[in-house]
Amino acid sequence: MTTPEPAPETPAWITWPIRAVALIVVFPFRLLWELGGLVYRFVLMPVGRALGWLLRTFLLAPLLWLLRQFLQWVLLPVWHALRWTLAALVTGVAWVLRMLLRHVLRPIAMAIMWVLVPVGRVLYNWVLAPIGHGLAWLLMASYRWVMRPIGWALVWAFTMSGRAIVWIAVAFYRWILRPIGLGIAWTVVAFHRWILRPTGLAIGWASRMIYRYFLRPIGLAIAFAWRYTFGALFHGIAVAGRWVRAEILHPTRDVVRTALGLRR
Repeated sequence: MTTPEPAPETPAWITWPIRAVALIVVFPFRLLWELGGLVYRFVLMPVGRALGWLLRTFLLAPLLWLLRQFLQWVLLPVWHALRWTLAALVTGVAWVLRMLLRHVLRPIAMAIMWVLVPVGRVLYNWVLAPIGHGLAWLLMASYRWVMRPIGWALVWAFTMSGRAIVWIAVAFYRWILRPIGLGIAWTVVAFHRWILRPTGLAIGWASRMIYRYFLRPIGLAIAFAWRYTFGALFHGIAVAGRWVRAEILHPTRDVVRTALGLRR
């Protein structure tokens, strides 16, 4: 058996330009891809997590706590006070009306039914008029000693609640929102100054260095190699073609035409 002949090796003047072109096309994009992955993994991702933690810890949690405290210690007590006051007022009015109906209006109605006109004037002078004056006095007393103090208490409660809300809002802005805003602004400025700007400058410097010391020399080397390999080859082929056409083809054509007696 005969051993198979080894495959002929590709000439170096073909493989080296191919390798140079592959290096020019693939290596810069691969380098930029790896650099972007490192920036995302070790810069952008930790900064994003830190900002998310700051927002959750110093903005959302204090807001929820303040809302819960405001609901528990301001709105709920005011609501219970209003409900208790209205319930007491309705109960008192209902009791007064029931007592009037049971001990005053019902006997008066029975007396009117049995006595009518003869006793009507006496009832009016000695019963209805005093009852009316008593009711008026009772209404004035209830207004002066019950409803008016309750109204002033409600006005005071709403005034204090409004002042407390304004104070809480001002304090929340002064001691929470403003420091958080200043911290976020400082973080953004520091991130731009110490991370984004140096990273951009580093990328620009790396790009210039890659172009100056890598891409440009490789391009010049490829141009030089092309000029003195393929360019020289194509120039030699062109010169040889012109020589063949001038020294062989044209004389042969003239000889054939002369032999055949053809004219131009």
